[in-house]
Amino acid sequence: METAQADTDIYYREELHSIKEEVTSLRNEFSRFLQRSNQQHIEGMLVEMRKNFMKPMVDYLCEDANERMHSQMTRDCGMREFCETAFKEILQETAGLVGRAKVEAGTVKMHRDRFEELKKEAKKPQCSRCFSEASNLFEKQVKLMRSLQIYEDREEKDEKGDISAIEPDRIVSEVCEPIANKQRLVMLKALSGESKTFSELSKLTGLRGGNLLFHLQKLLDTGMVLQRSERGDYIITRKGYSTLQGLSRIYSEIGLIE
Repeated sequence: METAQADTDIYYREELHSIKEEVTSLRNEFSRFLQRSNQQHIEGMLVEMRKNFMKPMVDYLCEDANERMHSQMTRDCGMREFCETAFKEILQETAGLVGRAKVEAGTVKMHRDRFEELKKEAKKPQCSRCFSEASNLFEKQVKLMRSLQIYEDREEKDEKGDISAIEPDRIVSEVCEPIANKQRLVMLKALSGESKTFSELSKLTGLRGGNLLFHLQKLLDTGMVLQRSERGDYIITRKGYSTLQGLSRIYSEIGLIE
């Protein structure tokens, strides 16, 4: 009788262990599904934002390039008309790249090479002024592409894994401090799934009025969260979502996720 009971206990323990393994597996799968869903949510918001402001931005860049080249290029030069047309053509093309979802390094290099080809035709001392103005405008456009995270060159990729490039003061103030508070981390995690109103965040955290606003302002000031309008709902930014992803990787690698 005791043997039969022992066998039964062993059987149920094995079954319980098997069920726990299945639950853990399902939990991990569900977690991965949520991460993918959250990423799709963020990417969807970014696509919508890009549609809303990219065309006006491209139009502005083209107009700015035209006006700057027309006003800043050397006037008493027989090649002015030719060079101005050539510079405007390149700068308008690179301005158009800003509206893309991704810009390849080879595309940017191709436009840089076109500048170099034009430089070979520069025969007069005053040519340096015109090329300097055109090059500055071009580099500003490339910098904007980097800021929008649609362009990344090889040198930047190599620098990303360089621990020596970490700036402690900046990391602490812009990343560590904003997420060092439990309530702020709770809000950031909630916003990774969908936008939230002030009232919803209040219910979620239990914070009210000035207390909630204080913590929200920390996330707003460091660019982890945006507010759609003065009284609109709150959404997570790419920086905020990337921070959560980094925390998730750290969480897993140091063994806190079983």
